[in-house]
Amino acid sequence: MIPNTDMFHKALRLCAWAHYGQVTKFGDPYVTHPVAASYEIMAAAAAGEDFDTDLAVICSILHDVVEKSDVTLYSIKKDFGKRVADGVGALTKKSDIIESEQLRESLMRILEQPKEVAMAKLADRISSMLPPPLDWTKEKIETITRNGEMIYNMLGEASPYLSKRLKDKIEFYKRVVEKRS
Repeated sequence: MIPNTDMFHKALRLCAWAHYGQVTKFGDPYVTHPVAASYEIMAAAAAGEDFDTDLAVICSILHDVVEKSDVTLYSIKKDFGKRVADGVGALTKKSDIIESEQLRESLMRILEQPKEVAMAKLADRISSMLPPPLDWTKEKIETITRNGEMIYNMLGEASPYLSKRLKDKIEFYKRVVEKRS
């Protein structure tokens, strides 16, 4: 299915506005992260996987806007519909839960959504696992690796293509840890 380019552009504009001035943990303009995640979704579609491309792409573009800006789920529902708002809501970590449980709790909510939301989370993690900078500690890399494994184990069935991509990133991070030991 060819994505709805008007909806993609609308989501991209909101994403760029919501993340204006923010940077990733790698120092890049933050908007590069959700755009890279959406590209992973489009690559899965190009690889022949069958899914609602619009839902997966829009959720991947908007996955951090509620968590990292003043954008609300209400406004997302109004502008993109209930399915997107529900997906973004599941992808949003709850700040009232202790940090060590936030990811698992979010993954449990993602499992209640259509597979496209799980695909957005897989794509999110893939695009978050660029080669780790030299100043990152071994512990930080190990934590990112463990979280990647949890995502892979809980959501991997949503997409063979994205699961393989994430598995490859996890293996790369493990090799980095071995080299730094």
